[in-house]
Amino acid sequence: MENSEVLSPAARVAVVLAGAAQGLICYLISWYIDYASLPYDTLWLVCVVPASVVMTATLSLSITTFRKPLLWLALGAIGAAVAGMGVWLKWRVSGLDKWDVRDAVLLFGFHLMLMTLFMLPWLQRRLAAASAASFYSDFYARNWHNALTLMVIFVSNGLFWLVLFLWAELFKLIGIPFFERLFFDTGWFIAVSLGVVSASAAVLARVQGRLIVALQNLLTLIATGLLPLMAALALLFIAALPFVGFDTISARISAAGLLTTLALLLLFLVTIVWHPQRRALPYYAPLRGLIQLAVMIAPVYPLLAGWALWLRISQYGWSPERLYGVLITTVALVWAAGFCASVIFTRREPQKLQGGIVPATGLLSLVFLILIHTPVLDPWRISVNSHMARYHEGRITADQVSLYMLSSSGRKGREAMKTLQNDPQFTASPKRLRELNGLLTGNAGNSATAATLENDIQIAPGTPRPDDALWQAMLKEQYRFDTCSIEQKNCLLMAMDLNGDGRPEAVVYQFSAHTITAFTQTNTGWRIAGDAWKMPESLTRDEFDRALKQGKVKPVVKPWADIEIFGERVGMSYDSYSNAQWR
Repeated sequence: MENSEVLSPAARVAVVLAGAAQGLICYLISWYIDYASLPYDTLWLVCVVPASVVMTATLSLSITTFRKPLLWLALGAIGAAVAGMGVWLKWRVSGLDKWDVRDAVLLFGFHLMLMTLFMLPWLQRRLAAASAASFYSDFYARNWHNALTLMVIFVSNGLFWLVLFLWAELFKLIGIPFFERLFFDTGWFIAVSLGVVSASAAVLARVQGRLIVALQNLLTLIATGLLPLMAALALLFIAALPFVGFDTISARISAAGLLTTLALLLLFLVTIVWHPQRRALPYYAPLRGLIQLAVMIAPVYPLLAGWALWLRISQYGWSPERLYGVLITTVALVWAAGFCASVIFTRREPQKLQGGIVPATGLLSLVFLILIHTPVLDPWRISVNSHMARYHEGRITADQVSLYMLSSSGRKGREAMKTLQNDPQFTASPKRLRELNGLLTGNAGNSATAATLENDIQIAPGTPRPDDALWQAMLKEQYRFDTCSIEQKNCLLMAMDLNGDGRPEAVVYQFSAHTITAFTQTNTGWRIAGDAWKMPESLTRDEFDRALKQGKVKPVVKPWADIEIFGERVGMSYDSYSNAQWR
């Protein structure tokens, strides 16, 4: 890519001004949201801002001249598509608190960045002058250039704000805080600066094509060194797998993610090293054969990942993460199967097939990213429907219904929770009903009372009924007792003298959470004296009751002491208070 390819001086100025205008638009919208006290899922935030950002990014990276109607038609179509996805996002996040809305918008923004990267090479090729390069060569070069431009933008912003930070701190050192307020407390300056620096970095990357190509060549050399190591890893893992069995994979929660990552990284390195200008891999015959063999077995990894995912889905149903995992695994399988076929069936000219597989994989990824922001593949809808279907089919009990998942799934989750309010099986438990009503009314953290705690926690035989002050003290730490339920009998309050002062402490055992919490009474009331998070996981309530009857639940004096210096006690923390010996 030559330096002469790119932008006229007028176009460069226009791109920088567009970046400044974009930053100003974002600032004005955020200011108006605060000024008008608009909700965090307002259309301004989920539609206008994302659409304008994507349109500005596309303009900065694709413009060659303002006189092409296709550019403006594409910008309009892109803005309308992003705004439509934003409208759907607003509908989905209804009922979420501002933090969950913020996370959903941030994820939407990340997906939009990926969509832009996948879409740009096609638009750039249509807007650019006719090129003598083949489609795959041009597609490959544009993908590299866009990815490196994004990297330049991030690095430029990091260095710019580092300089401003040093500037502000130096003047603050001599008693001039003006620059700190301007750089880091002034919203319009931050927004406009981000837009200007990002647009300037994009222009720099486009007008300095040779430098971008040099950086691409450097990263290609690094990938060339890493590819044999990656191929050896892929082959060694497959060779070891028959000796350890597939059960090991199915037992690991992260198995699908690790296997898919291995396949994607191998394919990514092969795509970089075996670029369109190379007819063969740049290695000696043994290494070349090793890499080709790794490419031929690459489809095994997405297949194993898909199997591990299917086991999880059959056991626990769909979740947004599992849906994303299935889509990513599908992309990896298509990519791996195409490269495998190119090595096996077109060994003399494998890039004939690879030249179609790489763009097709990019298009498939773009389609999936768009569909998960539409009703077709809405992750929250699929997850909520799957979870509720498992409940209605009897595959999970009412206690296993995840109210947290439903409350974090926007409108569909709230609709599901409202149906649970009329479900006799679910509302049979006062604790479940109380938690459900608290989540629906937005008072989940304050749904418990001293009376409900007293009702949910059993009192051990021989323990006198505590006074109201203890329940009030426990209420201040109510998050510790969310698992307590009188129906499940999973919490027990017992009086035990833990410090030998003749006054018993109140000890709460939680068998489902495997924790112990001790409260002690002082002159100012009850307070937490200590807790334990390592109660044996195999200990059940029945076993504990049997130990209680046999008198085998008792306090044990710790063998290791604290230290006193001039009458001041220094508390020592010992590792498990074990009877370790000096070695």
